[in-house]
Amino acid sequence: MLLIGVIIGATAGYLGNVYLTQPILTDLQTRLYDLEEDHDNLETSFDELSNEKTDLEQQLETLQVVYAELQTEKESLDEEHQALLEQLETLEAMYESLLDEYQASLGGLDFSNQTIPVIERNYTWSNNGETYELNIIVPEPMYEYYSSKPRYVTSDYRGYILHPYDDAYIEVLVKEFDKIATFNELTSEEELEIVISFVQNLHYITDDTTGYDEYPKFPVESLVDEGGDCEDTSILLSHLLEAMDINTALLTLPGHMAVGVELNASGVHWDMENHTYYYLETTVPNWEIGSIPIEHVGKQVTIDSVDTIPFLMHTWDATRRNNVVDVTITYTNESPVTDSDYRAWVGIELDNGQLYSEKIGSSLDLEFGESMEERLIIEGPRYDTMRLVVGVLTPDGEVITKKNSEYFTTR
Repeated sequence: MLLIGVIIGATAGYLGNVYLTQPILTDLQTRLYDLEEDHDNLETSFDELSNEKTDLEQQLETLQVVYAELQTEKESLDEEHQALLEQLETLEAMYESLLDEYQASLGGLDFSNQTIPVIERNYTWSNNGETYELNIIVPEPMYEYYSSKPRYVTSDYRGYILHPYDDAYIEVLVKEFDKIATFNELTSEEELEIVISFVQNLHYITDDTTGYDEYPKFPVESLVDEGGDCEDTSILLSHLLEAMDINTALLTLPGHMAVGVELNASGVHWDMENHTYYYLETTVPNWEIGSIPIEHVGKQVTIDSVDTIPFLMHTWDATRRNNVVDVTITYTNESPVTDSDYRAWVGIELDNGQLYSEKIGSSLDLEFGESMEERLIIEGPRYDTMRLVVGVLTPDGEVITKKNSEYFTTR
């Protein structure tokens, strides 16, 4: 019985292991394998996420640096924006002021409710075998303003170029030459030749037709008159070239005027304060830059650089008690060029050309259109012949825009 019980128990244990325990163990082993695989996958995902986290942290640091830089740039731009707003307000105020001045120069016309009368001129000229045409329209009030404006009593003609009311008009005229150059596929050098040839081909009109011995014209006058003499065409050409960003000077020779141009050229030229000006004739067609007419070779030349020196026009009254002269001078800035280093000046010049004495006055720090009076008392020698000279003293000690009285003799 005992043996039978042992056999039955062993058999039951075997069958229980085979049919009950072994499946459980197999299932547990399978689940263990699955868990180990899941663990490996999770570790791989964790490593990937850790690397991604590290990358994101680095990107965050970079973005924080960029943000700080952008924030600084924003503050700077905010300051610039505010400065530009203030500048805009200033420019708007300047625009309104200039518009008032411009309307005043055109007789106070109201542009909003009437049409400005104009003067039309048609030009045809040739250069290097090609023929060119230019049709221009000059506002009649502008022409009337300049034709009625008193002439400057001085040998310095820069005021006819620097007076600003026709600057915008001259710039528009230059754009017409730009159109000619574009249509004919010209280079900038060839366009310059066209502008020069346009002026050189204007009619030569002497001043005796105006009823004056010397009557320099403003540029719009020469355009309407379709010409002028040497100073008129020099004034016009200089203004056109200045509008083309070419530095110029007026060259005054005995009985003649021409233009000095600062270009890459060759030939006759003059050096002045780091500028080199080449001779340019304005009254003869096809005249080349740097070539000077034979009758002017070796003659003394006065060089008036156009845009670097203020044009300080002046009138004066004087009373004299023997050799003591009391002068009251009114200075007016007729140009947009300003400088505080120019001063009032008077001198006594003897009849042999010697400067006997001089007096230097106040600084002429004047904006365009501003005027000031200066009173100076100067003494000359007794028992001699002399004259009063009034002018402007430059920072370099040169006296410009001189005007002389008649000679007088003291006792």
